[in-house]
Amino acid sequence: ATVQAMVDYSNPPPAQVAAFRAWLRGNGITEAGDIETLERTYADMGALRQAGRNHIWGYVLRNLSRPFALSAPERKADVVIGNPPWLSYRYMAPTMQKKFRDDCKERRLWPGGKVATHQDISAYFFACAADLYLKARGAIAFVMPYAALSRQQFKGFRSQRFGRGGEQIVRFEKVWAFDEGVGPLFNVPSCAIFARRGATGPKPNTVVAFKGTLPRRDASPDDAQAALSRRTVPWPKEGETVGRSPYQRAFRQGATVVPRRLWVVERASAGRFGANPEAPLVRSRPSRQEKKPWKNLAPLEGPVETEFLWRLYLGESLAPFRLLEPVEAVIPWDPDSKSLLTANRARGLGYPGLARWLTEAEGLWTAHRRSERMTALGRLDYHKELSCQLPPGGDRIVYSASGTLPAAAVLRESVALVEHALYWAKVGQIGEARYLTAVLNSEALRQRVAERQARGQWGARHFDKLLISERVLQFAAKDPLHQDLARLAVHAERVATSVALPAGLHFVAARRRIREALSQDGVAGAIDRLVEKLLG
Repeated sequence: ATVQAMVDYSNPPPAQVAAFRAWLRGNGITEAGDIETLERTYADMGALRQAGRNHIWGYVLRNLSRPFALSAPERKADVVIGNPPWLSYRYMAPTMQKKFRDDCKERRLWPGGKVATHQDISAYFFACAADLYLKARGAIAFVMPYAALSRQQFKGFRSQRFGRGGEQIVRFEKVWAFDEGVGPLFNVPSCAIFARRGATGPKPNTVVAFKGTLPRRDASPDDAQAALSRRTVPWPKEGETVGRSPYQRAFRQGATVVPRRLWVVERASAGRFGANPEAPLVRSRPSRQEKKPWKNLAPLEGPVETEFLWRLYLGESLAPFRLLEPVEAVIPWDPDSKSLLTANRARGLGYPGLARWLTEAEGLWTAHRRSERMTALGRLDYHKELSCQLPPGGDRIVYSASGTLPAAAVLRESVALVEHALYWAKVGQIGEARYLTAVLNSEALRQRVAERQARGQWGARHFDKLLISERVLQFAAKDPLHQDLARLAVHAERVATSVALPAGLHFVAARRRIREALSQDGVAGAIDRLVEKLLG
């Protein structure tokens, strides 16, 4: 009523503040502080409307005031139902990120580490709604991302202890799960979590899983009842590593080579004078994955000395038992100092091409970066994910961090690096490398971890360290089972290499052709049978 009075009294020409004050007193608002605040707000609204600004201010005030009103002890709700916003930390503005992070830490919802950027506002929204607006013994039911049931970024939320002091303010009572087997629904798998305020105890051990195809997105309850089947299943397993594999610590994620506009390149035409073989002309390689503002910037171009042009394997550079084409990247690594060169150091060491490239890259980074604390080189070697690969040396295993099906291969190149869409590890001998590629490419291993994968619109999507968190035994050269897997991997490499892949074929199609060839040959099935035996 107060907001509506503000709207009515501020209709141009607005009534005097004294008239609005009289209305406030006539409606029982007599506290001097309240009257002062409301008068100041009314004056601001009147000035905005008098200046010809739009009529949104009443709507804004209601949205700002209702949360305070509903959180008053005498106005708390018996039932709160909703579909909170699903927004990851990485998509928030910097000022919102800080506020969100601080509040989540206070409520013990902040996971930190590598999953910090995946922290989702939906868990925070659930916790605040239950804490602020729900009566004792009141019920809350929210539609949440399916990831809330198992992913690491929701671990604090699943603890149910997200009161400001870490106390348990609700107990989850029931969960409905809608994975990719239900559609059309949301763009990503979802769940509905039912909880009650004041109840304590562990979360349920089971969820009700739905399957089936709805006749339309906004189907009625009767339509859903007829179209969907349901069954009670165990609560999804935690989507984190379980620490049973000796290889778990050996694998690291590749380098986050971003922005790609600054580092990933392609050879450019040198014109009629020809190229300098010691410092070929390169320019930024266009990428559909590039985000604003980088994708809208003109490409960098210039000569760069060959010792700083490295082959870089991306997620799209990998198929089962076979490496596809890598890209080329400017990597200012100095083997003598074992560090990345700055523009000034490169110039002093006699590398004018690299120095010019780094100067321009740092200039663009300074002009368009989001973080004021990190240089372009600092971002390139974030968490030492680049420098830990240098110098490469030895045989490495690489496998894809995400995808519907796994892909792994042996990398034996000495001047090659791995980007963050791949995980990698050095191995002591080639037999061990092939043993691991057989295991990592197997359907048997994929099925073991599928339940713990994050799920998106197209189903299970991320492997990360799940593949090497299973009980993959340390390679033993004298173990007949390990020897057989290594031999089958050699055969699988020959089959994969023999598959003809036309130029320009998308990597997803290339992987599919190779998998079909491995299946038809019979080696994929033979590997699966041995991996099943290995995993027990």
